[in-house]
Amino acid sequence: MKLLRNKYRWLAVLVALWTRGLGFVMGAPPETVDFKTTTFTPLPVVLTEEKDTLIFSDSPEYVNKPGVLAAGTVDGTGRVYFYHVNEMKEPQKIAIVLENTSKKNVDVTVHREVFAKPNREYFVVGSELSREDLDTPYVGTNRQWQPAAQRKRSAEAAGVPVPTVTAKKDTIEQIADNATTDKSTADTAVANTATANIATANKDGAIEKMAVADQRGDDEAVKVGDDVVGKQREQAVKAWRKEVRQQAQAEAKLKPTVLDTVTLAPGGKQAFFSKLDKIPIPQDDLFSGIFDFTSSGPVYVKVMMLPFDTPALGGSLMAETLPMDEVALRGTYVGAQRRLTLMQPFDSALGPVSIMVANDREDPFVEGVDELTPNAASNVSGTGSAAGVAGATGDVSTAAAVTGTAVTNRGNYGVSYEVTIPTMGNRDFALYINPLGGAYAGSFKVTYDGTSEIYNVPTGARLFLGYNTTQDTQYFNTYKAGKLLTIQFMPAGASNLPIQFLLVPQA
Repeated sequence: MKLLRNKYRWLAVLVALWTRGLGFVMGAPPETVDFKTTTFTPLPVVLTEEKDTLIFSDSPEYVNKPGVLAAGTVDGTGRVYFYHVNEMKEPQKIAIVLENTSKKNVDVTVHREVFAKPNREYFVVGSELSREDLDTPYVGTNRQWQPAAQRKRSAEAAGVPVPTVTAKKDTIEQIADNATTDKSTADTAVANTATANIATANKDGAIEKMAVADQRGDDEAVKVGDDVVGKQREQAVKAWRKEVRQQAQAEAKLKPTVLDTVTLAPGGKQAFFSKLDKIPIPQDDLFSGIFDFTSSGPVYVKVMMLPFDTPALGGSLMAETLPMDEVALRGTYVGAQRRLTLMQPFDSALGPVSIMVANDREDPFVEGVDELTPNAASNVSGTGSAAGVAGATGDVSTAAAVTGTAVTNRGNYGVSYEVTIPTMGNRDFALYINPLGGAYAGSFKVTYDGTSEIYNVPTGARLFLGYNTTQDTQYFNTYKAGKLLTIQFMPAGASNLPIQFLLVPQA
C-alpha cells in the first residue's frame, strides 16, 4: 500500500507539472507550438556519411547574356543542380553538355531529370522542385557511402566523440551500444529534468504540503521505474537494429534507375536532359532543375544559358564563360547526398527537443572548388583542390583531384538530406518544422515504422513560413516512440536556412 500511495502521489505531481506547460502537451497536439509555454533542449546531429558529386550552377544567379554558367568534373555518380533567372528580353533555355576527358570510352547512365516550370515567383519554383525531388526518387549506381569529410568538425561542434563508424548500420549499432551499456547521460538528464520540475512545482510550497513518503516505498518505486525504462530501452534498440537490417536488405534488391545510357568516345561530347530544349525561359523568370547520372570515367559537365533556338551542342562550342556573381556559390562539391544522425537517442520521457540542420556548425556547409575561375576571389579564403570528384566506386580518396577557387555552398542547396533520429520512451511525440533563417517553402518526407508521408511547407494559401520570425511552426504528425524517425529533404531554392525540427512529447 505504501508503494501504491507513492505512485499516486507522484502521479498527481506529474499531472500538475504537465498542465503547467513545462513541455508535455495534454490532448491532441496543437497545429503550432507555443514558445511561451514550451522550452526545448537542443540535441545536435552529427554528419556521418556522404557520397556523390554535386555540380552547383547558381552564380551568376541573374543572367544578362548567354554563356557558360557553371562547369565541373564528375567521375562516378553526380548531380547537376541549376538555379537561374533570365534577365534578357528574348526567351532563353538551359543546356547541359558532357564531354569525355579520358582516353577511353565512357558510359553515361541517366538516372533522373526533374525541374520546376519557370516562374517569376521564386518561392513557387523552389517549393515545386523540392516536392518534385521527393516525388521522383531514383536508385543510383553508387550504393557505397563514405565517411563524411567534415565528420570530425561536425562531432566537435556537437560536443560528442568523433564517430568511428563507416556505415549507417554501424552508426546505429554504436548508438544502440551506448543506449544499453551507458545510462549516465540519460540518468543525468532525468535527474536534471526532475530537479527543475520539482523546483518549479514547489514555488507555492506544494511539495511541503505532501506527506513524507516511506523510504522503502520510494526505493521500490525507483527500482520499478528503472526496470520499466530499461525494458523500453531494450525494446527500442531491438527495433532500431531490425529497421536498419530490413532497410539494407531492401536497398540491396533495388536495381538502378536507368532513363538512358550514352557511350562517349574519347573527347566526345553530348547534350543531355533533352526536355530543356522545349522549355523557354521568359525574361525575369526563375528556372531550376536537377540532373542525376553516373559516368564510368571522368566527364566535364557544362551548364549554359543559350538563346532558345540555339542547339545545345553547337552553342557549347562558342559560349563564353560567365563570371561568378558576388555570392560565389557555383562549383564542384563533395557530397550530393549526406546523412545526419542523432548520436544520443531522443527520449520522449525527458521533454521537448529541437534538432537543427544547415547551420554550418554540427551540420557544416559542403565545400568544393569552382573549376572555371582558378584565380578569382571566393566566398572562402584561398584557392584549393578537391579529391571530392567521386570515382566510379564512390571512393573519394582514390579519385583524381580537381583544382580551382575554393567555394562553400552556403545553404547546402542541391544536397539530399537523410536525417536519422533514434527514439525511445513511453510517450508519443509530435513532430514540427520551425524555420529559423527566414522565409521557407519546401517539402519533407518523414518515414516512421515503415510508413512514409510527404509534407508540404507551408499548407493552405500561405506562400512561405518563417518570414520575419523564428517562431513559425507547422505540425507534421504524432508518433509512438521507440522506432527510427527518418526525415528526407533537399533545401528548397529561394528559401532561407537554418531550419529545425521540434519533437514534443504528448501526455
